[in-house]
Amino acid sequence: MKTKNKKENPGKIGALKFWAWSARDLSLSTNFIVLSFITIYCTNTLDLNPALVGALLMASKIVDAITDLFAGYVIDRTETKLGKARPYEFAILGVWICTWLLYSAPAQAGTVVKCIWIFVMYIFVNSIFTTLLNANGNAYMVRAFGTNEQRVKLASFGGIIIMVASILINMIFPVAMSRIAVSPSGWSKMVAMFAVPLGVIGIMRFLFVKETEKVDTVSEKVRFKDVLIVLKENKYVYMVALLQLVYSIVTGTGVATYYYTYIVRNLEIMGFVSAASVFVVPLMIFFPLMLKKITMGKMVQTGCIIYAAGSFMIFISKGNITALIAATIIIGIGSLPITYLINLMALDCGSYNAYMGRQRMDGTIGAVKGFANKLGGALGSGLLGVMLSLGGFNAKLEDQGAGANMAISSVYGLIPCILFAAMAVMLVFYKLDKMMPEINRALEQKKEDITKAAEEI
Repeated sequence: MKTKNKKENPGKIGALKFWAWSARDLSLSTNFIVLSFITIYCTNTLDLNPALVGALLMASKIVDAITDLFAGYVIDRTETKLGKARPYEFAILGVWICTWLLYSAPAQAGTVVKCIWIFVMYIFVNSIFTTLLNANGNAYMVRAFGTNEQRVKLASFGGIIIMVASILINMIFPVAMSRIAVSPSGWSKMVAMFAVPLGVIGIMRFLFVKETEKVDTVSEKVRFKDVLIVLKENKYVYMVALLQLVYSIVTGTGVATYYYTYIVRNLEIMGFVSAASVFVVPLMIFFPLMLKKITMGKMVQTGCIIYAAGSFMIFISKGNITALIAATIIIGIGSLPITYLINLMALDCGSYNAYMGRQRMDGTIGAVKGFANKLGGALGSGLLGVMLSLGGFNAKLEDQGAGANMAISSVYGLIPCILFAAMAVMLVFYKLDKMMPEINRALEQKKEDITKAAEEI
């Protein structure tokens, strides 16, 4: 009966399963937003030098990026009664506990103690807990949702939920920050207000989504050699990783808080401008239909071009609110295909491996993408710290000089414009989309042959 229903409606997910799956993504995306304020917390609350903060965050994220590769290997080798990837979902609780501790640094301690605290907690959040969640995502999805129609629905309709939630958090957090986080203890209290409910929400995926699907894979146990084969022979993994790298550099700088504090000179309005992204949410409804007519690569390439245009508008806006709202909408449109299709592109890389007679290595591919994500965040944090120092930024001054303002505007607008324009050019060479119909047919036939053979036995 289950097989018959799946054939009649291959895109059906079920309400509980859909909401439970989306809950963890919502929780983790919110954590990403909360962590984007770490630089201004360190410079303006802990009174740490911006270049030092950038170096700390960069160092911790480089460590984090390296651990991603090992996490993917561990997940690919995992076999438990709960499944291959599902057991690692408990890491979402560690993410939020350590995020609260990160924003609860001993403010009266010396510089060395503060730096050690930030470095260690940041590593716990990213290098251990978020790393496991990034690495298990692809392996979990392909074992929980057996059809491409289901995965596209999760990327589109689940993306709507995550985007709406992100918009709300982007509206609420700056306001809460300006009213509650006016002291070190205020920061700790405010982050706890987010950490407790979002930790509970995040664990819903583990509780309600089981690994029920069999996947095409080589029968032998995964060896480290298989990791090296993927890294050597699957060039599409690197293209997906490079796209993730650039996106993480741009979104990982945390520069928006500085821009609205010193260029716009009104931090609370940051939430108001971010709310403009709500106008792009309905576009997610059309993703499944669009993917029947346009390949993922083309959609993501178009998104990069649009993102570059919106970033350039920010750079020339000089803090004009109307221009910033328009640019935010444009960037929101551009970011949709990038953020919600990149995981499906990574799954296609796993299918390509299976088609070529190799292990799928979904955990490793997720880990490579996670590596790029963390490395991009490291480069973004370091970039902001270096640019602020070169521009002569001084956290004790309400009015920054022309050099600091130009540095902030460049990190927020000009550099993203250049990077995404480069990504649009790179995607001209992404050819996996054209191969996927044949790959999917071959893998489906292989699955049917295995099922038929098992029934005959």
